[in-house]
Amino acid sequence: MKTTRALALLATALFTPGLAGTAHAITPVPVAGLRLTVAHGPTPAAGTPHVVTLDCPPDAVTTHPDPFTACRLLDSVDGDLSRLDVDPGVCTDLYDPYTVTATGTYQGRRIAFQHTYGNHCVLLRTTGAFFDF
Repeated sequence: MKTTRALALLATALFTPGLAGTAHAITPVPVAGLRLTVAHGPTPAAGTPHVVTLDCPPDAVTTHPDPFTACRLLDSVDGDLSRLDVDPGVCTDLYDPYTVTATGTYQGRRIAFQHTYGNHCVLLRTTGAFFDF
């Protein structure tokens, strides 16, 4: 009896005008879509900046090397990248600046983040996998 009813409901959904294919028409809205850069120097345009894209949840367009971890980090600070502090610890005082940027959206909010870190160690300890590319 249950099988017959389930088949009837399925047939109704498949053959009712306007309902066929609606499950495939719904596309998930990304939580985040960002363009990230890392430049070796005191400005975002220093040297040759490395550029990746990050969509959360990750999709085929994402070019970030570890998008799942980066998305998890982004969620952990609710999109406020200035709150990232992944692995606080000791780094040398050598000044060899790295500048990062993140532009795009997170949960419908615009993100425009830029920060210069004193050296690569400080960058990685603070941002972890997010800007590790």
